[in-house]
Amino acid sequence: MTRFQRLMAGYFAVVIPLTVVYLTIPSRRDVTWAAIGLAGVCAILLGVRLNRPTHRWPWLVLAAANLTFTAGDTTYNILNTVFNQQNPFPSLGDAFYLATYPLFAIGLFGFIRYRTTGRDLASLLDALILASGLALLSWVYLITPYTQAADMTWEQKVISVAYPLGDVLMLAMLARLLTPSGLRSR
Repeated sequence: MTRFQRLMAGYFAVVIPLTVVYLTIPSRRDVTWAAIGLAGVCAILLGVRLNRPTHRWPWLVLAAANLTFTAGDTTYNILNTVFNQQNPFPSLGDAFYLATYPLFAIGLFGFIRYRTTGRDLASLLDALILASGLALLSWVYLITPYTQAADMTWEQKVISVAYPLGDVLMLAMLARLLTPSGLRSR
């Protein structure tokens, strides 16, 4: 068994029981959900330490993004279950969730930067076309209704609009990362 296989077996040995507890014991969901999220962060950090990639910082930023996402979930769950706030919005959890978007974007940018040699305008345009279409749909069906909602405060509107904008940013970065470069014929 290789070192990678042993590490994956160890990770699964931790996460599978946590997942079983999460799914079967409702009173332990908040704690196990946080533990599953932290296990993912630890797995990224351990992978960086063991594999020593040439460019570590994108991985570290992705670990930070996973940590802020886990912190957002945990904060929301604590506000909901411990402090009995039904659907707390806006809350500190939203700050953690919204911090996740730029961290993921920066991490993905690092992968794009080190994968691409020189300027790859064609791949960038391909990704922008996809992102523009998704941004238009998001604007029409998600963002505009939030901006016109009479029952929301301006803070709620801003936070509600920030989520679909963050989603479009993530999809644009993923599209750029996954767009093949250097495969076109001259």
